[in-house]
Amino acid sequence: MNKKILAICITSSMLMISLPIAYGNEIQSRNAKSSEIEDMIQQINESELKRHIRAIQDFGPHPTGSEACDEVRDYIYGELQSMNLSVRYDDWSYKGRNGKNIEGTLTGESSPTRIVIVCAHYDSVFVSPGADDDGSGVSAVLAIARVMSHHTFNSTVRFVLFSGEEQGRLGSHEYAKEAYENGDNIAGVIALDGIGYAVSSEDGSKIKNLVCNESSWIANISQKINELYGKYIGLDIIRLPNEPISDHQSFLDYGYDASYFLEYTLDPYYHTSEDRIEYMNMSYLKKVCRLAMGTLAYMADSKHPVSGDDLKIKVKGTILSYPSQLSICIENSRYEEDTANLTIHVYMKNIFTGEYVKGPYNTTCNWTFSEEVGEYWEFRVASRSYSLQFFVLDVSIDGFNDDKGLHKEIETYGVAFSMFILLIPVL
Repeated sequence: MNKKILAICITSSMLMISLPIAYGNEIQSRNAKSSEIEDMIQQINESELKRHIRAIQDFGPHPTGSEACDEVRDYIYGELQSMNLSVRYDDWSYKGRNGKNIEGTLTGESSPTRIVIVCAHYDSVFVSPGADDDGSGVSAVLAIARVMSHHTFNSTVRFVLFSGEEQGRLGSHEYAKEAYENGDNIAGVIALDGIGYAVSSEDGSKIKNLVCNESSWIANISQKINELYGKYIGLDIIRLPNEPISDHQSFLDYGYDASYFLEYTLDPYYHTSEDRIEYMNMSYLKKVCRLAMGTLAYMADSKHPVSGDDLKIKVKGTILSYPSQLSICIENSRYEEDTANLTIHVYMKNIFTGEYVKGPYNTTCNWTFSEEVGEYWEFRVASRSYSLQFFVLDVSIDGFNDDKGLHKEIETYGVAFSMFILLIPVL
């Protein structure tokens, strides 16, 4: 464990106090995880995706309730079981129909009750062998599960395949309903449905991401993944308003956040007897699968909420009248994974009277801000005139939204002269 350090830097023009929290281990861990995700992304390959799609296609049309659908279901179950995941059938009955979902689970380490999901549907319409709709999504989920099963994550990851989608999202409706009634803490869902068709170079370089306002944080992570690992993904993400056209909607209906990836150009063989692998683009599917897995891995590895050890408060005081007498900086060492929703309180009080220090025009030195802090947030006080007085400077942060319960505070003392501030270190 790194020791906490109090660093004092004094020059002819500045006295600065930095109160860093031990976070070297966190930075090292973040960098290691970034490298790990990069390696995971590169493991997604076309041959595996092609193998799964061809196997699904060879069962022929497989509508919910058919023998072929049961055979596809058992194939998926066997694949997940071979990855040493915890696998189960999830029976459902809804609107006069019944079927089985398949769920593979990779239990999280530090936050096992927090759940993230990647899903697709394995049933097809009655005339279609279902290569793109939705063999593409199923193959991606299986490929993602294989890679991620060799790694550990903070949150629990579920790999879920639904039946009954083509009849109105029946299987996913019952799954989401059951999760809601059980009080499952599903943080976010990624749905993959029709992600393997592209003919032109434009088709193959773009992916639609359908998302509502409440789920925009998932789309933000996808964008970040695309920026970090673009050389392995090579897609432009077209963010669009949500449409209730796939299984992600079932989760939204029960208050869970969900994001849906859809190929840029709709497959003309969709819902026909020619929805076959011969008309698909495996290179495109690989890129979408990599994007989805990177997003899921980041979601799964986010600790919830950001901890105090991830944040650092820095206070600087200067004897120069310009550009500022005082600077407060909040740094988030895990900004690449998660922003921190903070209410930041800054005040200066006279040590003897307990009253707020006052500057020009009788303004009080008492400020409150609500900020979403990424890498850092900074607040500066420009040159002010003060009466000679001793004061206490207090900076505290409290979390809100998904960071409720977060609290951190530092306190130091100083002397206000007419045109500059001198801060005194407190050990």
